[in-house]
Amino acid sequence: MVIKTLSDLHIKESVEFLSSLDKDWECLIKKVGPCHLKISSELSPYESLLKTIAFQQLHAKAAETIFKKFLSLFKDNFPKADELLETNPMLIRQSGFSQTKTETLLLIAKASLNKIIPEEKEIIYLNDDEIIERLTSIKGVGVWTAQMLLIFHLGRLDVLPIHDLGIQKGFQTLKSLDALPKPKLLVIAGEAWKPYRTIASWYLWRAN
Repeated sequence: MVIKTLSDLHIKESVEFLSSLDKDWECLIKKVGPCHLKISSELSPYESLLKTIAFQQLHAKAAETIFKKFLSLFKDNFPKADELLETNPMLIRQSGFSQTKTETLLLIAKASLNKIIPEEKEIIYLNDDEIIERLTSIKGVGVWTAQMLLIFHLGRLDVLPIHDLGIQKGFQTLKSLDALPKPKLLVIAGEAWKPYRTIASWYLWRAN
């Protein structure tokens, strides 16, 4: 069975569902407005992982500059996995990447060649947990990174990144909490948002 991805109908249904949960959700959705979750479906899973790692823990503008310089090593295109592995790591580092990120990019390329990273025609048949398990077997790729691929590449409907600081801050604002919620509390609260936790996440990122 093919896993469903986002569509205008799914988004409309999910927003209506979340709005009906309680006054807090209703007010948040009215404040933020319509959901415009953009899916980067033009990238392969391998390319999406490279970009996610490149942008991780950096301000968008700085990440964009570094990533553009990185792509310039490959005529402004995403490098094929074997092409990336043949590149001198020092050249990759000179783009602005840390040693750790450089190593992770190379491990992603190796995992792509070894078929650990599913190709597009395969990944659509895998469920979220199967994808997370395969991707997190790559050193340097954590659950959060895999979840970003599920949301922004595959458009999976029911993903909740409980360790994401933006999600935690958003829930704190939503429920007027004195402190950031623990991930365990988000797991419990998120049960009420199923099967639309991706859309809930999108609104929580914009709650502040």
